[in-house]
Amino acid sequence: MVTVAKITNEAYRVRLDDRGNPIPELTCLVSARNDTAAFQIIVQSNFQYSVNVGTAEWFSDKNARIYGKHERIRIAVSAPFDVELNPEGWMTDNDDVQKADVLLTQDVVESRANVPVGIWAEIQVPADALPGNHTVKVSVYRSFYGEDEEVVLTREIPLTVSRYVLPDPQNWCMYLNLWQHLSSVARHHDVRIWSDAHFKVLEEYVRSIAALGQKSITVCAGEIPWGGQGCASNCEYPGNLFEYSIIGIVKKVDGSFAYDYSKMQRYIDLCTEAGMRGDIEIFGLVNVWQRLIETPLCSDYPENIVLRYLDEADGCIKYLRRREEIIAYIQALEAYFKQTGQIERVRIGADEPSDVERYSTTLTLLKEIAPAFRCSTAILHSNFIEEFQDRIDTVEPSLSCFNREYKRLMEHKAQFPHKKLLWYVCGFGSIPNNAIINPLIDNRCIGPLTDLFGTDGFLRWNYCLYPKDPRKDIRYSSFGAGDVNFVYPSHNGSVLLSLRYKLLRRGIVDYELLHALRLHNSDEANALLHRIFFFDAQSLDAFEDYRQQIGLCVDQSRERDLISRDWNDFNSMKIQLLQRLDEIG
Repeated sequence: MVTVAKITNEAYRVRLDDRGNPIPELTCLVSARNDTAAFQIIVQSNFQYSVNVGTAEWFSDKNARIYGKHERIRIAVSAPFDVELNPEGWMTDNDDVQKADVLLTQDVVESRANVPVGIWAEIQVPADALPGNHTVKVSVYRSFYGEDEEVVLTREIPLTVSRYVLPDPQNWCMYLNLWQHLSSVARHHDVRIWSDAHFKVLEEYVRSIAALGQKSITVCAGEIPWGGQGCASNCEYPGNLFEYSIIGIVKKVDGSFAYDYSKMQRYIDLCTEAGMRGDIEIFGLVNVWQRLIETPLCSDYPENIVLRYLDEADGCIKYLRRREEIIAYIQALEAYFKQTGQIERVRIGADEPSDVERYSTTLTLLKEIAPAFRCSTAILHSNFIEEFQDRIDTVEPSLSCFNREYKRLMEHKAQFPHKKLLWYVCGFGSIPNNAIINPLIDNRCIGPLTDLFGTDGFLRWNYCLYPKDPRKDIRYSSFGAGDVNFVYPSHNGSVLLSLRYKLLRRGIVDYELLHALRLHNSDEANALLHRIFFFDAQSLDAFEDYRQQIGLCVDQSRERDLISRDWNDFNSMKIQLLQRLDEIG
């Protein structure tokens, strides 16, 4: 018999150590138009079993003499709008507990006895949906081979659709910058890098990231800008994490250089057509993380830039080693963006520079040789904010830096309103964060926190960077499991989304609703924010102390934590946001 068949909210995460723990009951769903509503169905059997979210036949190849009788569970969801069902796949976390994260696209998954299976159910509410009250019906059936199905569970869930029409993602206001790792995509889909097959796969990745409201486009103009994230010395969790330049360089027989920007422009066009119309962020020209090529290729250039070229004279692959060659390459890139009318979009990216003097020297030189280039910098060390905030156009402090330097950063934002201010989190061991070990609701916190902070948006260094076998183990080095990705590679060239992706998107929608209300009444938006955050932007020092003190754990003995982990609080906020937006019209 089925021992569990429950319906719960979208922020619950099934874990293999959760047996017997209560599953929160879902009572209602709410959605804007052009929005989604989602929930989860958790099933479990004391037989080995399969779960089918389709209608096609399925027989297990598990030997009944070894594994015992096989139960077949089928799930059906009906609604007045399109519904998508995805079985949830397991990932091993840093605490060695398997947890649901990847959303699978096949109809059937099999499970051992007494192990739960989660099903993600998402309702697509179109822009022309009829506002008002609707009903979503969930049915769970069971059978054994040769038997007719019987009904295990039938449940109706009320769905309230607001009159408010959510804008399309390309028109969302929150500036989202998730870095894309294009070389990793080629490796894990077994396609030749920069080939037509690679770009065919990239279309799927771009479509998925654009659905989050992504604005920035990530381009590498130099080799291995992050030094492979130390992969060459990582034995515990192996993987090739090197990223490569998308620009081809050829040295002609006459000694002149030619630069091929066609692949880069193809990717920029692909992203722009998908709605990613923000910055073109170029990596590999400043603050290059060199862990393999420790001796600079060019001794009189301040950065150990790696630029390879084909020498037509002898057919050898070589590296630019002369200062004037590197400068000519950078100037030619600047000229290309000027000639194509894209220079205003370009930012030369730096990831967590640690040497003030070196970075200052590099920026000074860059300004001399390519003055039209502007810079973006992810800042980990707070002293960089004071030193460089006036010299960079997109300031991106870590959450800790942001909390400690809030007043200075807000003064900077007021002084330079045309510049962007984002914040970021990375790694693991803090809240909120996007690793699997964090509560799933942390991902939903990102959008509302961005509104609370008053920043333009959010940065994260990962979207699709993968260790050796990401479908089996997403852990890498000392990073938190999932720190490298929001999506997974499939076996058919498409993209598999994750629970973290879905909750991140939900939080970005929260931001858009808060932003829409704030245009009419900022005080009301603040009041609704305080349903989920029990601090304000004037007390970020206390928030940072709280983060450092509790790490990943929420102390249940506290009278009140500073961030709610209760999905009902977030849902209540959304309900009231939509009610007010309906009233405003």
